[in-house]
Amino acid sequence: MAHHPEQVAGYRVISRLGTGGMGTVYLVENPQLRRREALKVISVAETVDEEFVRRFSREAQTAAALDHPNIVTIYHYGVTDDDPWFTMAYLDGRDLRRGSFRPDEILTVVDRVADALDYAHANGVVHRDIKPGNILVTRRAMDGALDRVVVLDFGIAKLATATTLTAPSSFVGTLVYAAPEILDGKPAGPWSDQYALACTAYELLSGTTPFEADTQTRHIVAKLTSPPERISRYRPDLAALDPVFDRALARGPLDRYPTCSDFAADLRRALAATGAGVDTSATQIVPPRAGRETLPPPPLYAQVPPPGTQHLSSPPGVTPPLPAHSAPTEAAPPGRRRRWPLIAGVIGVVALLAVVATVVLLTRGGSSGNDGAASPQAAAAEEVVLSAGLGATCSIRDSIAYCWGDNQAGQLGDGTTTNRWTPTQVADLTGVTSIATGGPNSCAIAGGVAYCWGNNDYGQVGDGTTTSRWKPTQVADLADVTAISTANWTTCAISAGVAYCWGSNDHDQVGDGTTANQYRPVRVPGLEDVTSISVGVNFTCAVAGGDTYCWGLNDNGQIGDGTTYNRPKPTRVGDLDNATTVSAGTQAACAIAGGSAYCWGNNAFGQLGDGTKDSRTTATLVSGIDDVSAISTGTGHTTCAIAGGVGYCWGANAWGSVGDGTLEDRPNPTRLNGLSDVTAISAGERTTCALASSNVYCWGFNATGQLGIGTTDDKLTPTRIGY
Repeated sequence: MAHHPEQVAGYRVISRLGTGGMGTVYLVENPQLRRREALKVISVAETVDEEFVRRFSREAQTAAALDHPNIVTIYHYGVTDDDPWFTMAYLDGRDLRRGSFRPDEILTVVDRVADALDYAHANGVVHRDIKPGNILVTRRAMDGALDRVVVLDFGIAKLATATTLTAPSSFVGTLVYAAPEILDGKPAGPWSDQYALACTAYELLSGTTPFEADTQTRHIVAKLTSPPERISRYRPDLAALDPVFDRALARGPLDRYPTCSDFAADLRRALAATGAGVDTSATQIVPPRAGRETLPPPPLYAQVPPPGTQHLSSPPGVTPPLPAHSAPTEAAPPGRRRRWPLIAGVIGVVALLAVVATVVLLTRGGSSGNDGAASPQAAAAEEVVLSAGLGATCSIRDSIAYCWGDNQAGQLGDGTTTNRWTPTQVADLTGVTSIATGGPNSCAIAGGVAYCWGNNDYGQVGDGTTTSRWKPTQVADLADVTAISTANWTTCAISAGVAYCWGSNDHDQVGDGTTANQYRPVRVPGLEDVTSISVGVNFTCAVAGGDTYCWGLNDNGQIGDGTTYNRPKPTRVGDLDNATTVSAGTQAACAIAGGSAYCWGNNAFGQLGDGTKDSRTTATLVSGIDDVSAISTGTGHTTCAIAGGVGYCWGANAWGSVGDGTLEDRPNPTRLNGLSDVTAISAGERTTCALASSNVYCWGFNATGQLGIGTTDDKLTPTRIGY
């Protein structure tokens, strides 16, 4: 639609009120009623067709049906010249970013917004983007007293996620106020709005936000791994509010208040106990430091879709509801319960996700495949001896498992939650043959038995509970286990040639045809003679009978079937015969077939290795390498492989994970200089490790000591670690 200076969608434009990440707002005059209204034109990133209009209309009608004094009224909506738009009531007021507020006024604002949110939640609507800029207040002309409090953009974030209205690089919701579950790619819910409201109240009372960081990456890491800064640090007189914000800003949604109004009431009671009232000095939000809201996104997350996006798992025209997935929780190990949500895909801009990048220990005789008709025993050739995940790394040496790096969820398996900067022995395991780490939890195989440990919020440990474990715990119901993989709260294994999965299942990644979380192993139907399995970020892949299958989330074509429809059950990857190994990462997967490497899915950083940055929905040959014996698709959009005993990496390199001494992305395989006789390789989340000449080398990002070199200094080239 051409936005003429005088008219938009038949409305006379009086002025432009502002432009944001989701669109532009104009002050317009209704041509029939001669009434001033606000008209918002929403940014679009997809072709407008009948299905688009249907979905947009449905969501607009849902938002317009909300009838509450503290929710802005939507009058009309439409699509003109391929641009969706809607009109709403125009209020001559200011949002909370401008002006100062006394504590009693802040309480009034929080009370009214909480009431609006609870009303919307009762009607099945989640705002998804509560922040000071989306709350408008007016004052009475006679005395300047607070008059109206109105929540803006109700349902607009849902419109964005439901119809891909935002540009691919935009983040649905504002990072500073986004709840941890949104940052890790889980669906937004009522507790997500409560978290954002608590962040807003905190900022109004203190002038700053609960998490301060100078980059988006640091902000995300802080929010997902650390408690919020107590408000008493900035306002000692408000120390009574500390427990209120501790609860409302809890990392686990179920640990927060039951409703937004419960939070508002507790905040009012606590503030009354401080004596703060109308005579207390007013607080004004501190303007963001230069770049706080405009920092470029960290490279890892640049092409992940907005959290909560609904992707079709059926032909166009059927939009499945987003499934609930909360699991019951039980007591954690002694000490403070630590929820460790993975940094999940966020993103359009943000998403910090973890996936184990499986690596293959080469058989000394060469490639593990021949005619593609492998037997269950062939899986023994896929003994994973090295695994880099999110913030943690694990390896096997002399049949003993070692892990190092981040240990906030007990994922290092040493019985503590203390980070380790050097290899630390996993407790109570001997005779270990395979190991995998996926960020908040890790798994291993010893004597044909599967063990897992770490975070267990979604049952990914597989012992039938949701109790987190700081030491290896036997997975229930499995024997003769030959391979195991874990990532993003989901775990899968091969037992006697059959695939089993368990844990988080909100994107069908367990493969049982449901979206119910599974707390014990569940057989994946339709697969026989399984020889390789890999859990990615919300999707899973396996090799069975020489064919490659994937299932789960398919927003970037990572299933490899030529579509972007989600698949609840194993779906064959086309044009890929005689496969021996598969590796699933973040929105992309790779496999080895006939000694060549093939990749498909997201290619924004060149991680598919075909010399381009064009995404692919079918298997595409990796250029320039032959005799490939191992491949690893990392969560940081870096891919690595072994070809002829030489290590190669390509894709995202902003943290040095390609290992060539630069920070430039590489769309073609780049040789790892200085390493010979490479027998295992693993690309994790911005960190890569390899086993070469019987020594382990790591390089890339090292914020939690995941390189294992005794420091937290990043390394741009392979650096040897000691045991």
